[in-house]
Amino acid sequence: MRRALAALVLAVAVLGACDRAPETHREQAFVLGTLVEITAAGAGEEELSEAAGAAFREMRAIHNALTPTEEGNLLADFNSAAPGEWVALEGPLTGLLPRALAVQRASDNTFSPHLGRLVGLWGFREPPLPEEPPAESAVEGLLEEGAGAEALELRRDNGLEARMARPGAALDLGGIAKGYAVDRAATVLKEHGVDNALINAGGDLRALGARGDRPWRIGIRDPRDRERVLAVVALRDGEAIVTSGDYERSFTHDGRRYHHLLDPDTGRPARRARQATVLGPRATETDAWSTALFVAGTRGLERLGPRQPGLVIDAEGRAHANAAMKERLDWRAEGMPAP
Repeated sequence: MRRALAALVLAVAVLGACDRAPETHREQAFVLGTLVEITAAGAGEEELSEAAGAAFREMRAIHNALTPTEEGNLLADFNSAAPGEWVALEGPLTGLLPRALAVQRASDNTFSPHLGRLVGLWGFREPPLPEEPPAESAVEGLLEEGAGAEALELRRDNGLEARMARPGAALDLGGIAKGYAVDRAATVLKEHGVDNALINAGGDLRALGARGDRPWRIGIRDPRDRERVLAVVALRDGEAIVTSGDYERSFTHDGRRYHHLLDPDTGRPARRARQATVLGPRATETDAWSTALFVAGTRGLERLGPRQPGLVIDAEGRAHANAAMKERLDWRAEGMPAP
C-alpha cells in the first residue's frame, strides 16, 4: 500500500478551488492495487458513502476479473487457451479488448495488451519486487516467440471471440484496466445521483461536473521531486487525465532504475521518458495512451492526434507537449522551461 500511495502523490495533486466552493466529502478504499479516492462536491456524506460504496464494489469486480495473478477468473481462463485457439469473450473483456486493440494499432504497438509473459518474467506484478533483472536469454526467448509483436486477433462469430496468434503473448491489461474501472465508477456515481465528483485511482483521474463555480484542478508533479508541481490543468466535465511514470513498481540494480512499463520492441523497461500525461474524454483510452506515450517518448506526441493533449518529461527531465496540451497547461515549475 505504501508503494501505491507514493505513486499517487508523485503523479498528481488535487488542488483546492476558491473559497466559494461547496463543501466536499471524500471516500477512500484500497482497490486495483492502489488507493482510490472519490471526492464529491455538493453531495452529503450519506449520499456519497452509498454511491462510493457501489463504485468501489464495481471496481473490485473488474479487478477480480482481470487480475493476471488470480486463478479461475476471465483473464486466467483466456490465457489458459492454446495459442491460436478462439475464445468467446465474456464480461469486461467483451468491451475492453476491442478498445485495447484499437489503441495498440493507433499507437504503433507502443501500447500492448498482451505482454503478460514478459511482465511475469520481470516480476513486476506483486511485491516483493525483484532485486535484479531477468536473464537476457529469457527476455530474448520470449521476444522470439512473439511476446512483443502484435498478436491479439478478434472476430465475430456468434458473439465476440479473441485469440493469441503467438505463443509468447499473454493478456495483461494493467495498462488499461484501471482506466476502465475508473470509467465504470464514474457511471455508477452518476446512477446514484452524484454529478460533481473527482475519482482518483493512483494517477488515473476522471472528473464529473465541477467543484462549485470552478473546475476540478489537477497538479502534475515532478517525477523526481514529489513536493514540486510542474503544471496545473483544469478538467472539464467527464474528462480524464492519466499519468504514467518510471517511479511506480520499480527497483534499482547496479545504479540503474528498472520499472514495470515495458517496451514491446525490446521486452525491457522503456527508456525514452520519466513520465507521460494524457488528457482524454474517457479514462480507459487515456490510460492506454499514457502508457503508449511513455514508451514512445516525445515521438509519441504526434500519434496522439491534434486534439488529444499530451505531456512528456523525457529521460533527461525536459518537458515536451503537443499544441493541444500547451493550451491547457498552467506551467508552475521554476527553473524548468515550459514545453
